[in-house]
Amino acid sequence: MVLTCQQLFNATQNPRINDLTLDLLREYYETHLHPYIFQFEIKDDVGNSSETIELRFDQENFCHLLGIHKIVERTVNRNAIFQYKGQAGWDNVVKGTITFDLLREKKTKKQFTSRKEKYVFFYLIPKLIESPKGVLYDAAAVPGNTLIDCEILFYDNLQSAYVHIGIKKDEDLGYYIPKTFFVEKITSNKDGMKYVANQKEIIVTKLDKKVIEVE
Repeated sequence: MVLTCQQLFNATQNPRINDLTLDLLREYYETHLHPYIFQFEIKDDVGNSSETIELRFDQENFCHLLGIHKIVERTVNRNAIFQYKGQAGWDNVVKGTITFDLLREKKTKKQFTSRKEKYVFFYLIPKLIESPKGVLYDAAAVPGNTLIDCEILFYDNLQSAYVHIGIKKDEDLGYYIPKTFFVEKITSNKDGMKYVANQKEIIVTKLDKKVIEVE
């Protein structure tokens, strides 16, 4: 049974992938993240310096957070990949052109399955940013190679995993935007701390959540 947006928001445990649709995740994002400016105070780990930042979840960030273009990049013409990114990707999800059924097709099923955790943990993003832990992210401090690109990494231990949102300031827009969303499961062999253990800790305090005024 596919959940409603409110049921997903109220969920106390991870949904099954079959309880979700891509359009439901879009509606969830549009309802609980996109309309707001989130303000945070960022301090160093001893509280000596601080700054206030603004974070917004624009429509064009949605597909990137879910890695939609990564699922299809080997099967879609290079000139058409933009349809799975940014504002065009968002618009195609709204129109029903991009769906989970499309992404589950035989030629992309493996790539879809490898990103399934993103979809089932996605509902936790609003909870995560209510009271996140944080680090100043340095890719060089992560063991092995990583493509994760952000300035600040918000994270918390939720549903037996570390859930992360990486953010970076867009100098043209003048505010922070989400650049990455990923999950590290806690298992008998992994503590889930790979991306935060060796980073510089910061103190993050949410100051405000206000509705963006439409001009």
